[in-house]
Amino acid sequence: MTTIFLALLPVFIVILVGFALRKGEVISTEQWAGLDHVCYFVLFPVIIFKEIAAADFSHVPVLQMAGAMVMAVIAMIGLLVLFSRPLMAGLGMNGPQFTSLVQGSARWHTFIAFAIIPLTFGTQALSLGAVSAAAMTPLLNILCVIVMARFAHETYLAPGKLLLSILKNPFVFSSLGGVAWQLSGLEVPAMGLQVLDMIGRGALGLALLTVGAGLRIGSVVKEWPPVALAVVLKLLAMPALMAASLWLMGVHGEAFAVALLCGAVPTGSGAYVLARKMGGDAPMVANMLTVQVIAAVITIPLILWLAGVGA
Repeated sequence: MTTIFLALLPVFIVILVGFALRKGEVISTEQWAGLDHVCYFVLFPVIIFKEIAAADFSHVPVLQMAGAMVMAVIAMIGLLVLFSRPLMAGLGMNGPQFTSLVQGSARWHTFIAFAIIPLTFGTQALSLGAVSAAAMTPLLNILCVIVMARFAHETYLAPGKLLLSILKNPFVFSSLGGVAWQLSGLEVPAMGLQVLDMIGRGALGLALLTVGAGLRIGSVVKEWPPVALAVVLKLLAMPALMAASLWLMGVHGEAFAVALLCGAVPTGSGAYVLARKMGGDAPMVANMLTVQVIAAVITIPLILWLAGVGA
């Protein structure tokens, strides 16, 4: 419990710092927009590519883990899209807000997971986390871009424009680029790793600051039904789907526990950046992430305990 709490607390503190900076008008609205742009087009794509391309997948049940994660992600997003109309009507959501619910229920916070994995399982388990990044990140970004293109606008996008919006998304081509590099069998040059690490190192802090800047505390109460649903779906339902998929794929032991953890962490801060850039409800995403970070202090230790991992 203490280990998980210490891993999550700095994340929440950085979000609060971003909120304080915006409230204090230390950084202007135009400058926050510039920071969003840098996160979206540079920092996040670099760190995603590096984590996938440079990962060591030897002695890891890659296909079984990846298959299970793909199944869980498709199940969650598929069910939400299938029931989109009754969900939107019942919760009083518009299209952009529904996209925030999808992102808040399905995406995962890579950096929180990667902070907890070595503390709980040891540094050697980071390769298992890299499998999660390789399996879920490209798929999630493609599916979320499709959902954003469909529901964040009043009209359908033509198939050609939809495909172009997917291919132009930096989260997508950085994820697929990392997978392609990994499949090529080439090693990332040491200097290249240093450059990528230096560029991507600022992604977490800066992205969390922009999340905090977009936070509207009052709207958490105003929008509590979709926020609460996203908390339940992401922190409880997604781990349940992940556990079922891992069991079906025959994944056991440490690989099972790490994959389960990756499914149990809060939604990724990249969801906020994507919502800002593609017409989603970014403040709602920020509220979902913040509430999930708080709730995850309880739910993650519980999920790990149920999986037989001492936390």
